[in-house]
Amino acid sequence: MLSRRGFFKVSSRACVCALCGIGSLGTAPATRAGEPVHIRGRGFDLGFVGAQRETIVNGKVASAIDVRTLASCPHVYAIGPIEELRGEVTIINGRPALARVLQDGTMQVSESFETGAPFLVWAEVPEWHTMPIPPEVRSFGDLEAFIPRAAATAGLDPQQPIPFLVRGRVDLIDFHVLNRIGNNPHNAEIHKKIQVAFELTQSDVMIVGFYSTSHRGIFIPMDSTIHMHFQTPDNKSSGHIQTLWFGRDAMLSVPQRA
Repeated sequence: MLSRRGFFKVSSRACVCALCGIGSLGTAPATRAGEPVHIRGRGFDLGFVGAQRETIVNGKVASAIDVRTLASCPHVYAIGPIEELRGEVTIINGRPALARVLQDGTMQVSESFETGAPFLVWAEVPEWHTMPIPPEVRSFGDLEAFIPRAAATAGLDPQQPIPFLVRGRVDLIDFHVLNRIGNNPHNAEIHKKIQVAFELTQSDVMIVGFYSTSHRGIFIPMDSTIHMHFQTPDNKSSGHIQTLWFGRDAMLSVPQRA
C-alpha cells in the first residue's frame, strides 16, 4: 500500500557501458568536469558521470548524460536523478523507471529512457552471485554493514565500488522522489524541501544499489556508503530509498567474479 509521506558531450547514441578507459579509485577528482569515469571490477564494468555534491550544493542540475545512451547496453543497472531534479532514474537489468511527482502529489512511473541526468552511476553486470540475507540483517544500516562482508566472501574487493541487488519482500521502504518546480538557483537547503516522501509496506521489490567507501558526494550520499533505488514488479512504484526494513527470505546479489 502506497501513502504519501544532457547528455554526454557526444552526438552518438552508442552504448556507454563498454569501457573506453580504465579508472581507479583515485582518478575521479582528476577527471575533467562532465567527463565519465569508468572502473573495471571483477565481473562488472562501472561508470559514473557528474557528482551528487555538485548538484546538491552548487546547483548543477542540467543534464550531464542522455539516459538513452544506456538503452542498448546489455545487463545494465543505473540510478540517479532526472535532469533539473524533476524525478528519479532507476534501471534494473535494462528495465527503466522514471519516477515523477504529479500536481496532485501522487507518483507516476514511466518505463522510458527519455531523459537526462545531472549525475548518474551505472554498471553492466552479466552474471550475479546470489546469497540469502541473514535474519539479523533487517535494516538499511544492517545492509550497509553486511555488503562489504558479503562481497569479500564472494571474492570481490570491498575497497572498490560494488553494484548490488536485493530481491524479496520488504516490511517498509521510506523513499523520496525529487520534485523541483521552477528554475530558481538550487542549494542543499532547497534540496531537502523538494524531496517528496512516500512509503511502501509489505511489498515485493527489486532494489539496485551501489556501495563505495571512496565516492561519497559523487554517486554515494555523504552520510553513507550505499545508494539505493527500487522498482516494484509492476514498475508502478520506484524511487530513492531512505529507510528500509526487510521481511524474511530476502536475497542479496553481488557480481559474479570473473
